[in-house]
Amino acid sequence: MASHQPPLNPESLGSAAGASSALKMLLALRAWGDVQQLQSVFSPGNANGIEIVTWCQDGARVFSDATALDADIVLLDPTLPAFEPNDVQRLYHNERKPIVTIGAIPQQGDWGAKLYQIGAKGHVDAPLGEAQARALVAIAHRAVQDALRERTSPSYIPQVDTRVAQVIATHGWEKAVVAVWSAKGGVGKSTTSENLAAVLGVLANRRTILIDANMAGGNAHIHFGIADAQIAKNIAALARRFQMNVQTAGYRNHSGNVGVLSAPALLSPAEVQGHLIPIRNNLSVLIGIPKQFMGGDEYFQGDLGRGFMHELLNVASSIADFVVIDLGQDTNAAVHLQALRDANYVFVVINPDAASVRATAEVMDTLFKHLQLDRQKFRLVTNRFHEEHGIARKDIVNALQMPEVGVIPDGGPKVTASLNRGFPLVIDSRGEIARQYVAIASTLYPPVTQIWQSRAKLGGAGNEGLGKKLSELMFGSSRA
Repeated sequence: MASHQPPLNPESLGSAAGASSALKMLLALRAWGDVQQLQSVFSPGNANGIEIVTWCQDGARVFSDATALDADIVLLDPTLPAFEPNDVQRLYHNERKPIVTIGAIPQQGDWGAKLYQIGAKGHVDAPLGEAQARALVAIAHRAVQDALRERTSPSYIPQVDTRVAQVIATHGWEKAVVAVWSAKGGVGKSTTSENLAAVLGVLANRRTILIDANMAGGNAHIHFGIADAQIAKNIAALARRFQMNVQTAGYRNHSGNVGVLSAPALLSPAEVQGHLIPIRNNLSVLIGIPKQFMGGDEYFQGDLGRGFMHELLNVASSIADFVVIDLGQDTNAAVHLQALRDANYVFVVINPDAASVRATAEVMDTLFKHLQLDRQKFRLVTNRFHEEHGIARKDIVNALQMPEVGVIPDGGPKVTASLNRGFPLVIDSRGEIARQYVAIASTLYPPVTQIWQSRAKLGGAGNEGLGKKLSELMFGSSRA
């Protein structure tokens, strides 16, 4: 490109082009020819309002270079070796300022769509020439301005330790144990855990175990319509089995280094599997205590209770892709606390009211400071949210200092009706509440988003019979 070409003028964007505060751009490109073309346009002091700060060919360096050099823009070739898709969101939600990613899209493949899925704010086509450079000026200034407006908006939600739902190259995912917990009762923990488990086990068809471990009394057997004859196979029965195994194995207390948590395996996969109730597709449930007083039994207390939960989660995670635990709010309960320790993620459910937020913040402070739980694995789910409740999502996130993975709108009678019907709302609903549960599940298993989109094309509320038949064809028929 000849250097005598006129400058690319972005004045129509209302930007500060040509001013001393030019935007800083990092080139994350493979082709040296593309870099040369851009260097001739965005040389120091150019009138286009953009200057290049560096060029890198190592995808692993993109985030560190962009933040260290105070870049505003990253022009990214997504085929760059060692490129980490999560970095696009990490850059955009960089604490100091947003750093926007613009794609330099290769001619082969569907990289454009994939980059937009993970948060790119625009693209130009490679190889880069004069037309692409002119387009880049307009795209870059507009994208930075939009990002700054979003950052200063009251509705902006900072994303701490973001997990991108779409994983590009491999569509990869990891097995996980997820505890659903709250510092208060009645906020929707059971509804959240049951619907999350249903998305993973029924819709996504991954091997999923829902453990009802609420020591204030379990409700999963009611919400899933499990027959009375099967209620005897509950978590208390399995805990008694564990206690018998401990006694048989000659358990020694913590007088030395040997205790329940360090003893050989005391629950077999067959014993755990024998207490599970199959629900539908790949979802099974371990029923909770049917009577509240049972939460005080000795096999749930102290070392024995902690050992039981530790062993149960070890075995469950060995036979399932996902384990979802519905916990009661009492962190003094041994099984609750052990589940919080052992889980890969803790989804904290709150309602958008000041009392719920304050109570949660106080308990979380204790968990982190005194019990040394890992703050990084805690995620926020705001349930029954409505904008007219007078508390902003941003304020909730800032008060609790954890990333938000889901906002469930106030469902009112729809949610209650689903509980009374005996199966979770996500199984027979295509509405916004169900969609939000799917969005939460996608942070654990990204492909479920595509499954949900395909499912949404089948039938609808106006044709209930057809929708039900098609759902059964895809996801299996409901239990008798």
